[in-house]
Amino acid sequence: MKRRRFLLTSGAVAAAGAAMGALYWPSRWRYIVIHHSAGDFATIEFLQEVHRVRQSGDPIDAIPYHYVIGNGNGLGMGEVASDWRGELDVWGAHVSGNNSAKNFLGLGICLVGNFEENDVPEPQFEALVALTRSLMQRYRIPPDNVLGHGLIQGERTKCPGRNFPMQRLRSAIA
Repeated sequence: MKRRRFLLTSGAVAAAGAAMGALYWPSRWRYIVIHHSAGDFATIEFLQEVHRVRQSGDPIDAIPYHYVIGNGNGLGMGEVASDWRGELDVWGAHVSGNNSAKNFLGLGICLVGNFEENDVPEPQFEALVALTRSLMQRYRIPPDNVLGHGLIQGERTKCPGRNFPMQRLRSAIA
């Protein structure tokens, strides 16, 4: 009888812990980090391969971002795509180890293109605004927590590029 009570109690505690984890896991998001791919072509498969080469120690075989927005070359213009990292709310691998909390608590959105050299196409920007607003609403992320990758303290990158309209994005999502 004692053993049965112990098994029932420990099973109930484990189930409650799993339920709490399931509730917390997708609701932990506090940031949205905007990136550019710095290249003119991308598909999910291509980004997975690039990630395998650049971050071979990452145990997650997925793209480093949660969402990718296409530019018409690989993915459709303004097409929002993801792999299982986004679908299962798995932490990202889109900022450096200097800001690992932004990987665990931040959703990464990557726009295909090089915005050091080019402007963001309007359909791609509109898709970014719509996706960002949707994620902000779903996870209660304030506008101040939508960040450009290179604007995060400790990051050494020009991403999302000098031509990325960060002020315009901030106005659009406010």
